[in-house]
Amino acid sequence: MDTSQASTTAADPHPVPPPSSETAGPRAQRAARRTFTTEFKRAIVEEYDAAPVGSKGAVLRRERLYDSHVQEWRAAIEAGTLESPACRGRPAQSPDQARIGELEKQVTRLEAVSAQKDEVIADRDAALEVLGKGVAFLEALSSKNTR
Repeated sequence: MDTSQASTTAADPHPVPPPSSETAGPRAQRAARRTFTTEFKRAIVEEYDAAPVGSKGAVLRRERLYDSHVQEWRAAIEAGTLESPACRGRPAQSPDQARIGELEKQVTRLEAVSAQKDEVIADRDAALEVLGKGVAFLEALSSKNTR
């Protein structure tokens, strides 16, 4: 058997492919999460339910599964939702929620611009105050000299 290809066994219908040099990274050596086909799930639930009381754990150990997997799959079969893919990730935002998010970002940006402009105004006010004092001093000197 070629060692560069992942082997398929009866006990593991979903082999983990060997890490490739294309996907090099900090997680390259970690195993990929297993996924199971609908047929596999149905077969395991049937086999688990048909197994005698003392050998149910052997089925789980052989397939490297937990009892919670079987319970989830059984509930999905009974509900008729086994074929539909599970929703992963964040749920999509409603248009109103998306607009609120955009407006909050805009408010944050405008507050930052406003704070920056307030600093510029404060600096200019301070400069004008210094210039005013300088002009007043020069006027006082010129009025003294003219007397």
